[in-house]
Amino acid sequence: MSWIQLTLSLGTQEAQGFEDALVAAGAVAITYESLADEVVLEPAPGAIPMWQSISLLALFPVDAGMAGLNDALRGLDSNIHERLQVDFIAEEDWHRRLANHTVRAEFGDKLWLLPKSELGNEIPQSRNSTSGGGQARALYLDPGLAFGSGSHPTTRMCLEYISRSAREGHQVLDFGCGSGILAIAAALFGASVVAVDHDPQALIATRENAEFNGVSEYIETLSLAQWQDRQSAFLGQFDIVVANILAGPITDLGPTFCSVICPGGDMVLSGILDRQAQQVMDAYPQVAFDPMTLEDEWVCLTGRLTE
Repeated sequence: MSWIQLTLSLGTQEAQGFEDALVAAGAVAITYESLADEVVLEPAPGAIPMWQSISLLALFPVDAGMAGLNDALRGLDSNIHERLQVDFIAEEDWHRRLANHTVRAEFGDKLWLLPKSELGNEIPQSRNSTSGGGQARALYLDPGLAFGSGSHPTTRMCLEYISRSAREGHQVLDFGCGSGILAIAAALFGASVVAVDHDPQALIATRENAEFNGVSEYIETLSLAQWQDRQSAFLGQFDIVVANILAGPITDLGPTFCSVICPGGDMVLSGILDRQAQQVMDAYPQVAFDPMTLEDEWVCLTGRLTE
């Protein structure tokens, strides 16, 4: 099957109107990409971060009726033809593009992150056959609407730590769970996980991905409101607290995270730029931090609660 792909260059304020028109006309997929490799940091709570210059890609079946769409787009911009590109995409090209966003990598010599299409295949051999720790686990994930595919340095650094530290009997808090990738990784090693996110789509993605990986029984998902209602029940409970979000919220949540982690528990904080690391550590005076892990301009801070 072939597809029609429309590509539009847009500004932030135009995006929603054009997306609504494209979906109403029968688009089966909408993708946003940055036109200028912009990094979006510290959005307001509950806000959806967006770049200033956007490339919107809309996918339509090849037999879709385009006359109505043309009128709708011209209603939004009479000169739409100047920034509209139309391409035909073959089925194999679409799958190849999807594959380009999937991650296939090993973490801690114990955990493989693989695309869902590889479920049922033999788990690859570890690069370090002398690492011990039993048979490697496999976490199957494809790109989706929720954040966390394993491609970003912050996610990779957290996965590396979890794969080496999480084990059976541990209780883990994954705050800002996104796709559920970190929660699932911990659950694959036998940990029980509470996964929290303000975005309902993230909670749906976490539950679906946990079910696909066979660890649903180990992961409880909570909205931010549910977490706030039950927070007092988790005091001193977690062996590992992991938050791969942003420096601002992580700094603000210092007292909360320190109240729910057990003495000697592991704190894993990421989504932090190297220039923000000291600010974050200052918000956690009860935590003895290890030397920071750095990849590109991103850091992962790990340490243990001392009091």
